Amino acid sequence: MEIGMTIKKLRKKRGLTQKKLAEMSGISSNALCSIETGKSFISKETMKAISRSLQVPPGYILFAAISDEDIPKEKLPIFKALREPILNCFDV
Repeated sequence: MEIGMTIKKLRKKRGLTQKKLAEMSGISSNALCSIETGKSFISKETMKAISRSLQVPPGYILFAAISDEDIPKEKLPIFKALREPILNCFDV
């Protein structure tokens, strides 16, 4: 699961710099950088703030961060069938 990488991708799709997203979310640029690079784990409160700033629910970020390797093989066809429709629910 790559939460930090997912946040980085969403930030870039929104055309935001790390500094701007950090300001919008009420965290430091260093904290955001650490989250994006996977050096620190994101707290529930920070996830809420970042997701608000990116205009997506926290669950969207978590779902988008799931990789095929995170899913049991027998559930993978269902996951793959649902992934695109769910990820396309938001203008990201």
